Amino acid sequence: MQLVLASDLAVVREKYIEVITHTKDMNIHARWIYGQHPTDAMIQVLWVNEKRNGGYYVMSNLLGYKDLPFEILNQINNVVDIWRRHLGDNLIGVYLHGSIALNAFHPNSGDIDILVVVRDSLEVVTKLEIAGDIIEIDRSPRPLEMSAVKQIDAKNWKTPGNCVFHYSDFWTEKYLERFRNPDTEVYVADHEFPDADVTGYIKLLKQCGIVLYGEEIQEVFADVSDEDFWSAISADIEDYDFHDYDARYLTSNVLILGRILSFKKEKRILSKYEGGLWMINTVPEDLKYLPELAMKVWFEGEEHMLPEADLKRLRDYLVGEIKS
Repeated sequence: MQLVLASDLAVVREKYIEVITHTKDMNIHARWIYGQHPTDAMIQVLWVNEKRNGGYYVMSNLLGYKDLPFEILNQINNVVDIWRRHLGDNLIGVYLHGSIALNAFHPNSGDIDILVVVRDSLEVVTKLEIAGDIIEIDRSPRPLEMSAVKQIDAKNWKTPGNCVFHYSDFWTEKYLERFRNPDTEVYVADHEFPDADVTGYIKLLKQCGIVLYGEEIQEVFADVSDEDFWSAISADIEDYDFHDYDARYLTSNVLILGRILSFKKEKRILSKYEGGLWMINTVPEDLKYLPELAMKVWFEGEEHMLPEADLKRLRDYLVGEIKS
């Protein structure tokens, strides 16, 4: 992020249209604005008042779907093609959620988040074939994460729901081991299973999701109440661990925990970027540097150490606020 002097605000406002303003009685006001022309990448401006040097932080490389580079669009299209090829008429739709839908995708750190809706249950062999094809294009260039649910469940979703398929990098090696040894169990392929996370995916799809293929979102998915969503994202919060999954997700997990608390206060799903800004303003003064560093690591690729003692204090503060 670069600091633009307050006197330059007129230049920013000439080029960009402010479409959403998130303001509260706080020293930092986040404004989300989009370029007026297709060639303008979306930027996000964080206004910092005179107490924070009277300037503007400009993040110029956060993208929405229409701004994605060709190689990422091509990867997304390949995902759709895989599902269409394997399922044919059993495929109801393929839907994009996550940071791309929130216009907050960073091409060097963001994942591609997809929810698939199918008409009927899938055979295990079909799920393994799909997983094999997905692995071929995973991380080329971005990591892929996707789940699949049946149409009847999507239309009548109740947490924790029922999934028929899941893929993420956590499961990559397990799928590969299955291909090497057919006796290896892959739980998310061999079974249908509950997954409370899908409640959040559906809630976000209804807020700002993107149809990649198939029927319209409003026709396919149930409404998710704020109460049901909050129950899903705050369940087992006492066990939340910043170090879950691969080490690269540490800073992402920090920002996600802040997002959970932000929904309790704001009743709106924020992106990791927006949640980071929100958290900087919300956490105790001596902990503000942690979300600031997390954003620099996750969004800008910088390398920083986040002290374990302070991470524990931040986690305890956020979890305590979520539970209160």
